Amino acid sequence: MRRFILATAALGLLAGPVLAQTTVVTTTEPKSEGEQAAGTLAGAGTGAVAGALVGGPVGAAIGGVAGLAIGGAASAPDEVRQYVVANPTQPVVVEGEITQGSVIPGSVTLVPVPSNPDYEYFYTSNNQPVIVSKADRKVIYYAN
Repeated sequence: MRRFILATAALGLLAGPVLAQTTVVTTTEPKSEGEQAAGTLAGAGTGAVAGALVGGPVGAAIGGVAGLAIGGAASAPDEVRQYVVANPTQPVVVEGEITQGSVIPGSVTLVPVPSNPDYEYFYTSNNQPVIVSKADRKVIYYAN
């Protein structure tokens, strides 16, 4: 009986490293509609995996939905980026750090994108384009 217990304990210690996992997720900004769809699916998959690790099957479902939403909203359409790059504006100084998802103050004048009324843009003082959601003035794309 003692040998059985020792063998079981030894097997349990050796199985620990086998169960350990390392997950590396690398994301890049989608550049086309096909890549945006892939980004949406990757967001859903990554969210589901992270949710499963934290909360089991329910966490996987919630994480997948959250990842789907985040992955799909992470970038402006390619045509909008092309228009913004082809039509620079006078640079604007913005107080604070500009990051994806940050809200641009109302004092900053935004230029509409004619082909897509959901987006507006401006250029920073270092001549970098910033694409903003017209609905909430959140940064969608910032080429820093």
